[in-house]
Amino acid sequence: MALKLATFTILMLSAIGMAQADSSSSPFSRQDEQLMSSVWPKIREARDYDDIDWKAVGLARAPGNSSAQRLMADNWSRLRTEPRFNDIDWSDVRDSGNRTSAQRYDEETGPFTRDEARQLSAVWSKIREANSFADIDWKAVGLSRAPGDREAQAFTTAHWGSLRRAERFDDIDWRKEYGDR
Repeated sequence: MALKLATFTILMLSAIGMAQADSSSSPFSRQDEQLMSSVWPKIREARDYDDIDWKAVGLARAPGNSSAQRLMADNWSRLRTEPRFNDIDWSDVRDSGNRTSAQRYDEETGPFTRDEARQLSAVWSKIREANSFADIDWKAVGLSRAPGDREAQAFTTAHWGSLRRAERFDDIDWRKEYGDR
């Protein structure tokens, strides 16, 4: 009986330790996690992390230290898809989030999500005529803003001269575009 009780106690303590280890992988303090959880339904609607109006959701500033905020900003397009803040797997974010855009690209859509690629494809014939990606009037082509996160927009801006040569967005050879860099 004593052996069973000792085994049970060890298993319970191990389970508690694993649960604490999982929660400790978060870049936020417990207090900041609670703040993020409370505003998550509103802030996850923001297209970019930098677009969040913290005062409008009742906070004086973004929770977390600069490292946690940078991790959120760099991975926002993926993080915002989680229905609850507490559902975020921070170890997975850290494992995949520190890659460069050249490592994150998709061979079919480049640095853009599939949805963003569909948006760009729909307006490509109009926007490819622009001399600069930064100069495109997105509202005039039916979009509220430029598709993509900061990194995708920066890449597209820097390589617009080459990218815009493709007659269709779907014709862009992303492997070549990233391989040439």
